Amino acid sequence: MSNDYIPKSDPNFQDWLGNFITVANANLVALGLLSTEMTQLSTDKSDFDTAITDNETKQAAAKAATEHKKVVRGTAETYARALVKRIQAKVGVTTELKAQLQITVPGSAPAPPPIPFPPIGLYATIVGSGSYQLTWQKNGNANGTLFVVEAIIGTSTAWVPVFTTSKLSYTHSGNTPGMKITYRVKGQRGEIQGPPSNYAVVNDVVVPVSPV
Repeated sequence: MSNDYIPKSDPNFQDWLGNFITVANANLVALGLLSTEMTQLSTDKSDFDTAITDNETKQAAAKAATEHKKVVRGTAETYARALVKRIQAKVGVTTELKAQLQITVPGSAPAPPPIPFPPIGLYATIVGSGSYQLTWQKNGNANGTLFVVEAIIGTSTAWVPVFTTSKLSYTHSGNTPGMKITYRVKGQRGEIQGPPSNYAVVNDVVVPVSPV
């Protein structure tokens, strides 16, 4: 607690000074003060009151100016972002030109997704006439990894995509019973596919084999 009798805050000091002047003027003789001294102090208080009012007015004006600046900046920024969005979407705008426009953020390019691990334990089970259920394990791949099921059907030698799923199983239906189908599964994150799983072959008998 302060031992100073004069209050620290400006409003409290105003009140204290006003009271001091009023009481002192009523007791000049008893206090040994001169009226000229009190006139000077009253002038000082009047100047201080004016300074307080002026300060409050300027603070209010500064606050209003700050809010106005924020609104004006927001308008300009929104319009600029719309133009930049159009530029970013335009094919053929070079990286160098974007750098000149200063519309690239250093270090902001997203890191490429990690290469997915090969799924393991791929196995196919005959569940109906021409329908085969495939199951596999994700082998440490993160949540959000997609799994691309591919197959070589019949006498073809080319892998063709069959289905893409985030699950660890898929039922491939509508096939010709007895036709040989070889399956494999790849993990995919973004545009990046990882190595294939082991193979699972359907031809009356289900035989899981390793990739070649």
